[in-house]
Amino acid sequence: MPPEADMREPHAPEPWDTIRSDIRDTVMVAFCKALHGTQLSPLAVIELMAEAVGSVYREVADAHQGDRSCPCGWQPSPLADIAAMQAALAATAAPAPGIDLLRIEVQGRA
Repeated sequence: MPPEADMREPHAPEPWDTIRSDIRDTVMVAFCKALHGTQLSPLAVIELMAEAVGSVYREVADAHQGDRSCPCGWQPSPLADIAAMQAALAATAAPAPGIDLLRIEVQGRA
């Protein structure tokens, strides 16, 4: 099993949670900066963020193909990789069943 597969497991070690949290914090800062610095709607900014993730994937995937590919051994599989990214987005973006958003304590402002 490739090392990155281990990182996706629900029982993954603590570094996975730290990395996820660090990336989320960075994305939230960029989101708030774009939202406050423009007249764009929250969804428009989120769509731009999705485009950025797609372009990062494409750049990294390109760096892992051909004669001068990265030595880490990862082989991009665009259809499967995009499906995995879509599944991750759907799993975290959809509200959990039974959650009443009116009762959730506000954690900050966008």
